[in-house]
Amino acid sequence: MSRTVTLATCQPPMPAKGRDVDAVVATAFDQLREAADRGATIACIPEYLNIIGQMPVQAAERIPHAPAFIDQIRDLADTLGIAVIAPVLIYDDGLLRNRAFVIDADGQIVGHYDKTHLVATESSDWGIVPGTSYPVFDLGWGTIGVMICYDGCFPEPARILALAGAEVIFFPSLQRGYTERELDLQVRARAFDNYTHIVRSSYGTPVDEVWRPGTAVGKSCIGAPDGTLLSDLGRFTGVATAVVDLDAPMLGERFHGGDEGPLRAMRLADRHPETYGPLTDVQGG
Repeated sequence: MSRTVTLATCQPPMPAKGRDVDAVVATAFDQLREAADRGATIACIPEYLNIIGQMPVQAAERIPHAPAFIDQIRDLADTLGIAVIAPVLIYDDGLLRNRAFVIDADGQIVGHYDKTHLVATESSDWGIVPGTSYPVFDLGWGTIGVMICYDGCFPEPARILALAGAEVIFFPSLQRGYTERELDLQVRARAFDNYTHIVRSSYGTPVDEVWRPGTAVGKSCIGAPDGTLLSDLGRFTGVATAVVDLDAPMLGERFHGGDEGPLRAMRLADRHPETYGPLTDVQGG
């Protein structure tokens, strides 16, 4: 049995002089078309796409149009026949959320995930309200989950999604504060810890522009369950794809000297959650 799917990640440019948020969005939409042309089953676009590069006062005019923006992506997904992970800043019942919509290949909204781990400015400057749960979504060909940007700095979101059955975790990000090495470690660790595919999407530098330290390092990439990066865009804009078989288990020996079988199932079965109370009982200091 085989469930072969093509995962894709899009890396549009950051806003810059002569390139505003609308130009970034146009490039992201072109990259979704390219992903579809390359046979992608599902593609991820980066965090904050509807307001990227704008401060709260500027973004205030755009955020109310987020539902219409999502409708554009739904129409594009339906036309292209590709599922899309679409992150936006959006109001829901008067609460501002950093939300990623899961849109299927027919353009239907399957569900959404609200970022749980907010950075300081999201709370203090933007007034974003954090999410409280980690849903997974059945897309027919497989089960997926989503974590957003700062969520990836904590092992718990990816682990919860894996325990809930996520076979692929999509990871839309901004994260300008990390180095390429740190992001590389982060993606590989989350994938290997859970024997789960990780698809990260962020912003990069156009290939005809000079990358300079202090600007977005990109690192949109696709990680395999063994921590290998199957595809990596590095610093520059573009589309990366990887063909994976979700029914091909990563086989190995139960560490150390035990049975042989699917490592994901064995690793998750060997957990001892009865000893994990300090994860929630202790706040840390």
